[in-house]
Amino acid sequence: MPKKTFIAMGVLAALVLAAGWASGAGWFAPPPPPLVETPEAVAAGRAVFAYRCAGCHRDVRLEARVAGWSADRAYEVLGRLQDVPRANMPRFPGSEEDRRAVAVFLAALGAGRATTP
Repeated sequence: MPKKTFIAMGVLAALVLAAGWASGAGWFAPPPPPLVETPEAVAAGRAVFAYRCAGCHRDVRLEARVAGWSADRAYEVLGRLQDVPRANMPRFPGSEEDRRAVAVFLAALGAGRATTP
């Protein structure tokens, strides 16, 4: 086999392996659907909040803290709760679906369109 063919096959094999790795790492995954506030989404987020968060947030109110937040902003913050300065928060304990629901709920709460459980 000629040397150029051998090198080309090696490069091709490396590209195939890299593409497989990138695909497995989620690089080619479609983006998640947008966070849309609907009555059902707010209710689902309120229910998750009641189960996962309300135990502490009965005393630590969030309405003023999340005022003006979009659902995207709330989603981003929920993903790094443990890193928020002076918040003394654990990692978000729920699933990805829970996180999305709570993000929509927090945006509605901050806008006055929802109430805490």
